[in-house]
Amino acid sequence: MKSRRNQGGAVLLVVVALFLIILPLALLAIYGRTLQNDTFSGSYLWRAQARDAANQAMATLRSNIAQSIGTYGLLEYQESPPAWYVATTTHVQPASASFWSSCANDDLCQSTTVSLNNASGRKSFQVLQLVTPTGVIDDTLCNPGYVAVFYNVWVQATASANPAAGSATTQAVYRACILQSG
Repeated sequence: MKSRRNQGGAVLLVVVALFLIILPLALLAIYGRTLQNDTFSGSYLWRAQARDAANQAMATLRSNIAQSIGTYGLLEYQESPPAWYVATTTHVQPASASFWSSCANDDLCQSTTVSLNNASGRKSFQVLQLVTPTGVIDDTLCNPGYVAVFYNVWVQATASANPAAGSATTQAVYRACILQSG
């Protein structure tokens, strides 16, 4: 009889010991997963806001392109083109992270700041802007007497307070309809 009690006590002791080992490990795993989810959510929020800043900067840049072309003619023929315009695309590779990290210093893009109105405190974003010619001209896409000239437009926004949280790059093609000469 005593040995059955000892066996029952030993089994109970093993169950309690396993419970005391497994429970903290399970709690640590849950805690770690929660931290990972919070980090992911925070990074997602940073990138979403960077995308909003890039979209806002893209709208402004498109307006600046229209104004510049309307005032001075095609970007490639302007005596002193805007800082965001690069006529030679030899060293322009906007798909590369290394390009964006050095483009302002290499005079291949223009750096500016965009401020967002939001409650998160992430209001200021560094924005890099770049416009290049595509080399495409089409005389069928505009009204008669006008020709369409196309430009590549890139904007990258990075949160000024936390650049490591991510950035957003948007790209568009801008079409300018200009009076056909000759």
